[in-house]
This record gives sequence, structure tokens and C-alpha cells, in this order.
Amino acid sequence: MSRKEREFMRRETEIIEAALELFGGQDWEQVTVEQIARKADIGKGTVYKHFTCKEDLYAAIAIIFHQRLMDLFEKIDIEQPIDEVMRSIIKVSFDLFLANPAQARVCHYCKRGDFFERIDTALQDKFNTLEHQFERFIIMVLDKGMEQGVIPKRPHEQLIVGLEATFDGALFMIWNGQLNNQCEMAQNEFVELIGEYMLAGLLGLPQKEPKKTSE
Repeated sequence: MSRKEREFMRRETEIIEAALELFGGQDWEQVTVEQIARKADIGKGTVYKHFTCKEDLYAAIAIIFHQRLMDLFEKIDIEQPIDEVMRSIIKVSFDLFLANPAQARVCHYCKRGDFFERIDTALQDKFNTLEHQFERFIIMVLDKGMEQGVIPKRPHEQLIVGLEATFDGALFMIWNGQLNNQCEMAQNEFVELIGEYMLAGLLGLPQKEPKKTSE
């Protein structure tokens, strides 16, 4: 990598760090490119040299964050019992998302239906590559559980969507302050409870019977 390329990457990192400092509040979506540039002590035009729009900046943040999560997943010992593997996956996910709320909120924003079409094609490719890595890893774990008779034989997407919906719902309860309003429970107790609920729901699902065809 040339000196010019290193300088470009350094500046891009500084822009992302400045943006994340501003994205810490509840009104983070209202942060402007001008505010980000001022925080990074650069001109607004310099930001646009790195990111053509705010959506591209969001995408870059989400990609970095999800790569960190994937790196954590790959450190999990998948030779241990499947329930422990799943417990580790759930724990590292909650730990990372709750420790980095600004990045986590951006990641959830990037799930919006029309978001993908609005970002640069190079970022789309990176998103697709990461998504396939996650899918391969999770499907590998689910298949091992099915082979061992621990996880019910159901379509992968049914199992994954249930886990994801419960995980996202728990995060939103914490971020929106619902946890304090609805129950007297410490955050770590709540996270542990939800993790066990997710695990019990996954392992306790009945086998899905094949549909009977009418004769």
C-alpha cells in the first residue's frame, strides 16, 4: 500500500470515528455530513471523497461492525455441545451490540428494505460476502445440531428468523428504556434471561411435520 493510500485509509477511519461519536444520541439519524466533517476537522468535500452519501457511510460502519462479530464467531469452539455453541453465539452477539450502541443502531438502520439499493455497488458486494459468511457459519451449527438430534429438523430460515427477531426485540427494549418501565430487572439479568429463552425456544421446537398432499 502506497503512502497516499495509507493516508486515504487513515482519513476514512477518522471520518468513521467522528461519525460514531455523533451517532451516540437518540437523534443520530439527524446528524449531517457537515457536522461529521466539523467533528473530524476536515472539509465537507473531503467526506464526500470517501463516502458519496450518508448511506455509504452507514454501510461502511455496518460492514466493519459485522466483520468484528464474524471474527468473534470464528473463535467459538464448535466442537463443544451444540447448546453451548449457541449460548456462546448469543452471548458474544449481545456483548458486542450492547457495548457499541452507535454501531449497533447503524446496523439496524441498514436492515431497512430500501437501504441496499441506495449504496455503492462495491459496498453491496461486501455486504453480500459477509452475509454469506454468516449464513455458512450459522447453517453449519444448525446442521450439526440437527444431525445430533438436538435441534429440530426445520428449514434454516425458520430457525434463524426466530432467533433474530427475539434478539432484535430485546435490544430495542433496552435502547428504548422499556426495560426500566416494564420490569425491575438489571440489564445483565435481562440479557441472560432472553439468551436462555432463545436457546430454549430453538432446542424445544417440535419437529416440523411434512404437509400432507391431498389425493
